[in-house]
Amino acid sequence: MTDERRRLAVFVAVAATVVAASLLPGPTGPGGEPTGDVAPPGTDLVVHAVGYAAVAFTMARALPPRLRRRDAVGPLAGVIVVAAALGTGVELAQGVVPGRDPSVLDAVANAVGAVVGTLWWRRRDRGE
Repeated sequence: MTDERRRLAVFVAVAATVVAASLLPGPTGPGGEPTGDVAPPGTDLVVHAVGYAAVAFTMARALPPRLRRRDAVGPLAGVIVVAAALGTGVELAQGVVPGRDPSVLDAVANAVGAVVGTLWWRRRDRGE
C-alpha cells in the first residue's frame, strides 16, 4: 500500500469511527426520550472537539502532496469547512436517532475541533 493510500485509509477509518459513534442510539426513557448524559457536564463537548480534530488532522494528511504544502491555505480552509460540515450533518442526523438530540453547541465543538486539528497538522507537518 502506498503512503498516500495509507493516509487516505486512516482518514476514512477515523471519520467512519467518529460518525458511527455519533449515530449510535443513546439511552432512552420509557417514552423514548433521551435520558441525558451520565458524564460530567461539558465532557461531551471535549469529546466532540477531539473527534473532529482527529477527522481534520487525518483529512489534511490525506491531501495530495501538492495540496499539503505549508503555504497552501486554500486546501486547509477546505479541510476545516468539510470537517465542520460533516460534524453539522451528523448533528442534524441525530434528530432521527433514538436517544440522541441535535445540538448547536455540539456542532460548534465539532467546528472548533476541525480548526484545532487542521492547525495541529499544519504545525506538525514537515512537508512530507
